[in-house]
Formats: sequence, C-alpha cells, structure tokens
Amino acid sequence: MKIQYTLQALADLEDIERYYGERAGAATAHNMVLRIMDTLERLIALHPGAGRSRPDLDRNTRSIPVLPYVVFYEITRQRVSILRILHGHRDIRPPLASLLVAVSSPSSV
Repeated sequence: MKIQYTLQALADLEDIERYYGERAGAATAHNMVLRIMDTLERLIALHPGAGRSRPDLDRNTRSIPVLPYVVFYEITRQRVSILRILHGHRDIRPPLASLLVAVSSPSSV
C-alpha cells in the first residue's frame, strides 16, 4: 500500500531531525528519520494491519512502535495515512489524544 504522511506527521519528522541534530549531529538526525520512514515502508506498507488497534483514540487508528517513537496511522482503501509520530514517553491520553484527531490532510511523500 502507498504511504502518505499528514502535514502534522511531516512536522513530527522535522522536529525529530531537529532534536537529534542539536544533540547528536546532522548525520545521526538524518539517519533517525530515514530509519523511521524505512521501517514504515518495509512494515506498514506491506502489512498495514501489523500495528495495534487503538479504539481508545479512534476506531480507525492503529499504532506501531519505531523506538523510541510510536507511529499512529489509519488504513484506507488505497493508502496508509501516517497521522503522528510521537515519542513513546508522551502521555497520549486526553487532552493530548486530541493531537491525533486534529491532523491535517495527507500529503504525499
């Protein structure tokens, strides 16, 4: 299946790259983002149901760890929409769970 990233998921990737860039250098930061995207391409694109169902957030939302992050996504007929990429230590219970609801339209990457 084709993977599309919401604008918020793309912003999450930029934040991840900026965070690691400031702490570990540009190469490490770039490699972290590539690792996340590669994992999504190899795993979710081929096996979209592999992630855990998250009815606590929304009936269509699933999540999968790409340590130290958790990727939240939805499966549609033709694509997998990556909603958010959040650090695994974040508490996504309300009110932060609203971060998953307030995502922008998918953007092709």
